[in-house]
Amino acid sequence: MQAGAEQSEREQGIPQLAESWDPANTSLSPTEGFLLSRIDGHTPWTQLRQIAGIPPNEVDECIERWLTEGFVTLSVKRKNKTERPQIDPDLEIAPELQQQILDFEARLGQSYFELLSVSRDADADEIKQAYFELSKTYHPDRYFRREIGPYSGCLDRIFRKLVEAYELLSDPATRSEIERSLGEPRPELPAPPRPAGQPVALIETKKKLTKRETLDRLRRHFKMPESVMAERRSSAAEFYKTGLIAVHRARWQEGAQCVRLAIAFDPWNDEYRAEFVEIQVKSHRERVDQLLDENRAGWDESNVGTALQLLEKILAYRPTDSSVNQEAAILALRSSANDRALEFAEAACDLEPDSAPIRLTLAKALRRNGMREKAVSNLKKAQELDPKNAEIRAELNELRRASRRS
Repeated sequence: MQAGAEQSEREQGIPQLAESWDPANTSLSPTEGFLLSRIDGHTPWTQLRQIAGIPPNEVDECIERWLTEGFVTLSVKRKNKTERPQIDPDLEIAPELQQQILDFEARLGQSYFELLSVSRDADADEIKQAYFELSKTYHPDRYFRREIGPYSGCLDRIFRKLVEAYELLSDPATRSEIERSLGEPRPELPAPPRPAGQPVALIETKKKLTKRETLDRLRRHFKMPESVMAERRSSAAEFYKTGLIAVHRARWQEGAQCVRLAIAFDPWNDEYRAEFVEIQVKSHRERVDQLLDENRAGWDESNVGTALQLLEKILAYRPTDSSVNQEAAILALRSSANDRALEFAEAACDLEPDSAPIRLTLAKALRRNGMREKAVSNLKKAQELDPKNAEIRAELNELRRASRRS
């Protein structure tokens, strides 16, 4: 019994390539090469069995052989090492916020809608806004260079779940399947037949139902047959496998799309969701840098609106990037979108309060929104940060003259 427990614990370990491994001296079949490419120091042995595309016993044989040959090592995670962090007043994060982070992490098992605090009928804009608001608190980048101890891991887990919720609810195909799966276990057996002659419209219709309630009740009465579910699981596995191959070739966006389709076919699979977040984060980093490089040089008066939409899309994945918020604020001012300019400028200033250019942009946005006193206050702070800046001095003088005239 003890040997079995030790073996089980061992297989929960994470294989990783040994530093001494020399690929030039290793002969691998294409299948072995693919399996070896998935040994990244993060993926557990048990998960490698599921994603390798070969029978689990062959995965075990390969890993055992590589362990014996010494070019793969095994990091075994011991149980009871992960404890709930304690409130620590010495950390560079307020005790109240520490408690808030712990409370939110405890809710990660809730549905995506509950996690984002939106209704089941929330539209794409509401979901996006909820994600933005939560990112302001739980994005790990917000605490860059602060000593936050074990809360770094908490924030990483929370933010990944938020990305997962936002991404999958923002896509109509995956959202409909996520909604289908809510409150319903993976279908294994066909639903029991309805009583003969009982029409669907007469089932529990004591009150007028909303469209959402009608769909929910229909889903409870009409379960997916197991033969159909088996086909869907098979299709999901194929999409997932194709996605992993694309990722192995560094085609992140293609990989993310394939795994997204796998989730649409099998929304109950936690492994697909976890891998999707990993791929999507890398995909968006690559896409954001590409979009910024391609478009920055071409922003002029003719495409300010398009550029602003692009930056807003980028901020969906990089909400705590002060430079992107600053650029968005400047473009919003140029297009006279004053409310949005103020929103972006305040976000940039929260992230980088000691930047004179950001303070100047915030002052301009405040002035456009009729908040002169706050504008003057921010210009004075900007002048303290950069006393020689002529634009800050000119803006401050103009505000003072306008104040005297009024």
